[in-house]
Amino acid sequence: MRSNRSPSCCRLRFLTERCTLAVLAVLVMRTWYVEGLLVPLRITGGSMATTLLGSHQQVQCDQCEHQFANGVDPARPVTKAVCPLCGYAGNDLQGKPVLLGDGILVDKTILRLRRPRRWEVVVFRRPEPPYRMYVKRVVGLPEESIRIRDGDVYVEGQIQRKTLAQQRAMAILVDDAASQPPGLPPRWQGDAWGADRGRFACGSDPPGDAADDWLEYCHWCRVPGSVTLTKDATLKKSEGQTRQCPITEPCGYTVTDLMLSLRLVETRGEGSLAIRATDGRDTFKVLLYPDRQRYEVLRGDEVVPGGVGKSPRLTDGVEIVLSLFDKQLLLAFDGRPVVTREYAPSPGPLKPTPRPLAIGSQGGLGVTISDIRVYRDVYYTRPIGAWHAWGVDAPCKLPDDAYFVLGDNSPISEDSRSWPAPSFVPAKLLVGKALVVHFPARRVHVGPWRFQVPDPTRIRYIR
Repeated sequence: MRSNRSPSCCRLRFLTERCTLAVLAVLVMRTWYVEGLLVPLRITGGSMATTLLGSHQQVQCDQCEHQFANGVDPARPVTKAVCPLCGYAGNDLQGKPVLLGDGILVDKTILRLRRPRRWEVVVFRRPEPPYRMYVKRVVGLPEESIRIRDGDVYVEGQIQRKTLAQQRAMAILVDDAASQPPGLPPRWQGDAWGADRGRFACGSDPPGDAADDWLEYCHWCRVPGSVTLTKDATLKKSEGQTRQCPITEPCGYTVTDLMLSLRLVETRGEGSLAIRATDGRDTFKVLLYPDRQRYEVLRGDEVVPGGVGKSPRLTDGVEIVLSLFDKQLLLAFDGRPVVTREYAPSPGPLKPTPRPLAIGSQGGLGVTISDIRVYRDVYYTRPIGAWHAWGVDAPCKLPDDAYFVLGDNSPISEDSRSWPAPSFVPAKLLVGKALVVHFPARRVHVGPWRFQVPDPTRIRYIR
């Protein structure tokens, strides 16, 4: 059907539509950027590491080749960095460039529609000059009584637990089996297991000889002040310089809230794959039956309520996660939790062990696994140098319009534990929710020039 409109009328309509769209685009941009509903912010300090990085130097450990970020504090310059994985303290920082802290976008609209949620990362201003912006994690909500005990957050005497996504956002890497630190005995050891660059395999036994073959994690660490070994040093030369010890955080507190993740590459024959974990009081075991696609979760010798079910196909690189964060057992396949069970610890003294985790082949099952990593939870305690700590020395009662906030890098974070009264954050000082890291820096070399550009592999949503 032919239109009766003239070409000039059509052109006028086209121009009118485009002008209207341009005006709307300008209004949207003004609303979100000029009016500040989406605010860019640069992280400068290290209180939220490793979730958010401030000014830092990128370091590759001279011993285990693990790459990590070392925070830069102009008030306390250092020349050596300690590797968080192997403990080597001789990594030279001289001449390493200082990278910008993470650039983040802050969404100011979300907190106008709802209240902040526990474990959410928020941006706010402190009431005293110079009214700087801070980025912390919300752990206490209005009218709650907050107490920090044994590294965990309690509200009205009840421990506060995290979802799998929240656990993974806050988890701190303890060991990566693909990076074996020279000078330390292997942390993953098993007589029947072969190892090749972070991949472990256990051959199936013939029928009638189905012994249990365990690959056990042992946390070896360097003795403080010991002589550092070179990469070609033999194990014999390191005798007396290493020791087994429970996993600890930087201030020396023992951490028993652990997470194990691995990738199941292949299974052969019949039997079960077992994963064992202890928190120093209770021992849990997960039994996986690949031929039947079934799992069982036991506490001691008893199956936990809801601890039996159908698993996905246990091969082709399925990821398995078992965690004991916050007095809660969590089992997940490929990021999907199938068992989430809160538990009360057994009575008796805590007995931390340097061997808290193990992976076993039972009943003659042949298995190949990779990507084995051990993580720990954030351990909240008294900040370094603080004489008094709100919520640590005694419960902290919040008013009806305030929030208790903490930094993920607990030992050095200035937050609700150490601020002068009022240590909480009034709701009126909240700026917004930390939404996304849009500028994690990396350094590139182009001939004689050096640039800092965004690292697309670390652009991510903030949890």
